[in-house]
Amino acid sequence: MKKRSTYRLLVQSEEKSRNILEIALYAVFAVSALASIWQFAEQPNVLPLDRIGTATERAVELRIAS
Repeated sequence: MKKRSTYRLLVQSEEKSRNILEIALYAVFAVSALASIWQFAEQPNVLPLDRIGTATERAVELRIAS
């Protein structure tokens, strides 16, 4: 008599159409995650990083600009 483990029974009863649906859903989830990351990466930077510096650097920049 053959031993039937739970895992073996699950593998044998696996539905093939369900696997295709799962692969498609995982692909959709991955693409949507990448699209949302891309959306935030494309947004302009609104932080005032251009104005960071010492007071001396700012004075020099103001003299050059005027």
